[in-house]
Amino acid sequence: MNIGEETDGDSAAFVTQLLRHQRRIYLFIASLLPNPSDVEDVYQQTCVALWNKRAQLPQVRDFFAWACGFARNEVLHQIRSNSRSRHRYLPDDLLETLAGEFEQDLRHDDDRLMALTGCLARLQPLQRGLLERAYQGVDSIKDIAAEMKLSAAALTMRLQRIRHALLKCIEMAVTAGDTGGSR
Repeated sequence: MNIGEETDGDSAAFVTQLLRHQRRIYLFIASLLPNPSDVEDVYQQTCVALWNKRAQLPQVRDFFAWACGFARNEVLHQIRSNSRSRHRYLPDDLLETLAGEFEQDLRHDDDRLMALTGCLARLQPLQRGLLERAYQGVDSIKDIAAEMKLSAAALTMRLQRIRHALLKCIEMAVTAGDTGGSR
């Protein structure tokens, strides 16, 4: 294979990453533009720009951050193109600040979600099963408690202790940077 040639695997890896992050990219764009049709246009333009640069994917450490860079450029281009329209946009410097904060918030949410996944895996099987059952919404707390020969209040306290332990685990994992993922 020659330098610059792409394999079907490269395209598949790109499509996989784009599908994984498409909603977040769309929300990122929507947070910066007031007009839904502009959001759609910019999202499509961003996807095309990303596709055209997909050969860079092997060097990309954080696909979402990479995609947001393209999206930010497309948003700025859209704003400049529509500067005479009836829509009012934020100044470029404020837009850049908001975009950076939004991107950081999304990464923080991802870190917490990855930490939650890791912390759930560390729970004892009985605790994890109890949480799953309580939050599936199939059985009421009262029914689960009766089956376990507990009062609803005792089961609620048990669930509260498990949630508290999960919260501590998540906070420690995020603080330590140990969210179970690799970037």
